[in-house]
Amino acid sequence: MLKRLIIATHRNNEPWTHWITDNFLTPEALAELKSIPVQTTQVEPGRRVGSDRFIITPGQHHDTLPYLCRLYDDLCQGPTRQFFEICTGQNFANLFLRLEVISDWGDFSLEPHHDHLEKKLSAMIYTDHEQLYPGTMLANGSRVEAQDNRCFFFVPATDTVHSYPATHFDQVRRCLMINYWTYSGSSQPVDQTTLA
Repeated sequence: MLKRLIIATHRNNEPWTHWITDNFLTPEALAELKSIPVQTTQVEPGRRVGSDRFIITPGQHHDTLPYLCRLYDDLCQGPTRQFFEICTGQNFANLFLRLEVISDWGDFSLEPHHDHLEKKLSAMIYTDHEQLYPGTMLANGSRVEAQDNRCFFFVPATDTVHSYPATHFDQVRRCLMINYWTYSGSSQPVDQTTLA
């Protein structure tokens, strides 16, 4: 698995360092991600802030989402964690993992921003769940080309400015977000597997 991910990954340095990996999830995990019912509400129209979050935790979702829970476990101590560490040069020991299902719908936008510096990895896996929408806008006006099962990832820094222009999603934009944090919040320690 590690070799497959490394071969499928391209590093880009413009406008800042980021990586793209195609066919990131296993077919089973991708199908599972697309099968999750939309359960989110928008407290603030057009934004995820303050809205319900669908965070995958193996203890809670092991029976209903076994393949995504395997991914979670693998992100804690397996080859997928090792893959991200090799690509980024980061060490995720003693950090906290958050695996979040994204279901954007209706009006949506993200102002130009950089992610919290407490994140040591930001990764977004795009899907064509109900419709494939354009990817993330980068600081120089370029855009990550969204493809089904494409993972876009980077190490947050003050120069990793990205956005999503104001749009309206007629159908759900389904993605999977992977973050490693320096504090717990709604995350789990990565050095502590929760699956048998």
